[in-house]
Amino acid sequence: MDSRLAPLLTRGESLTRAEYRVLSHLTAHPLLVGNITVRELAQATFVSTATIMRLCQKLGFSGYSELIWHCKQLLAASPHIAREAPGSQNEAAPAMFERFLSNYRRTFQWVTPEKMAQFSQLLREKEHFFLYGAGFSWLFAEYLTKKLQVLGKTAFISGPGDSRNIFLSNASRYEVFIAFSRSGETEQVLDKARIARNVGMTVTAFTRASPNSLAAMADLHFALYDEGVHFAAQADAITSFESNLMLLIDLLLLQAMA
Repeated sequence: MDSRLAPLLTRGESLTRAEYRVLSHLTAHPLLVGNITVRELAQATFVSTATIMRLCQKLGFSGYSELIWHCKQLLAASPHIAREAPGSQNEAAPAMFERFLSNYRRTFQWVTPEKMAQFSQLLREKEHFFLYGAGFSWLFAEYLTKKLQVLGKTAFISGPGDSRNIFLSNASRYEVFIAFSRSGETEQVLDKARIARNVGMTVTAFTRASPNSLAAMADLHFALYDEGVHFAAQADAITSFESNLMLLIDLLLLQAMA
């Protein structure tokens, strides 16, 4: 039920069961307000239109139109979110949040001000970016690609489903290669990173913090703390790695646009 329509229920002391069912239906489905006729409401609640008209009068309205107008006024107010009583929350949620937050802080053992400044410099001085990601990493590559495009940069995204020749044919047009790979060992990613280095692109990589091949060949590497023991075994697990990576991307963009 939308709490903004709750005052209507307090005015229904003398309502019949059928009339109360109509009123409850409206308060439970606020999107219907203004989008449902009196006949449609009658059909949805299995009552007659006469029952709805009696409901309107008992609530102090001249008719259905006035009731709907009053509901729209109530819905125009800011929604009220009731505070939960102390101890009523699921205690697992705060604990998980604190763990994710702790892992984010651990990541900043490696995300130094110098690295953030390097990334900011790339975004300010370069115009053409090629982004690459496989699996879940594609999602982060796509996110950053769209952000760069909004900033007016030329940004192209590619993944394992694209032909290797697409990258070979276009690599010379781009200045910065940005790769996302949790393990840092995905062969398709390493292959593109090698090509990028050979044609003079600046290679930037986002991986887990453990030593890996992609990190070793990157000009700028952002390491993230990863509580997963083994990347392949943890592929379907919910960990802080993905959410922390998204936060890191946004923080880097904010820093660059400051």
